[in-house]
Amino acid sequence: MTTVGDAVQAGKRIYRVHILARPLTDYLRFELGWGYRRNMTAGEEFFILDTTGRENPIPDAPDFWLFDERTVGTMSYDGEGAYLGTDFLGEDHLPRFLAYRDTAMAAAVPFTAWWATHGE
Repeated sequence: MTTVGDAVQAGKRIYRVHILARPLTDYLRFELGWGYRRNMTAGEEFFILDTTGRENPIPDAPDFWLFDERTVGTMSYDGEGAYLGTDFLGEDHLPRFLAYRDTAMAAAVPFTAWWATHGE
């Protein structure tokens, strides 16, 4: 929370789009209900792209982070979902990942609105 709060205080915007489908696993209920709401108090913004009953608008996009719209990091996981690491891609990949981000944001809703309807 300190890292998020310091970055937001310095004028950075930290936000994410979480793509998911219901029903939520126990872990996702914990992550969203405790972790997201906790980080929101430090200034992080969350959006949900709920694919329940509809297609994912960016089905080919890996799990990724964009840093200052200049650096892309793609995450790798094993078959059980354990995090293996991040690969940082060159600037030539930026247009594709900026398009993924824009598509996801256009289809997502703010977390608080989604949680009010679907949270537990």
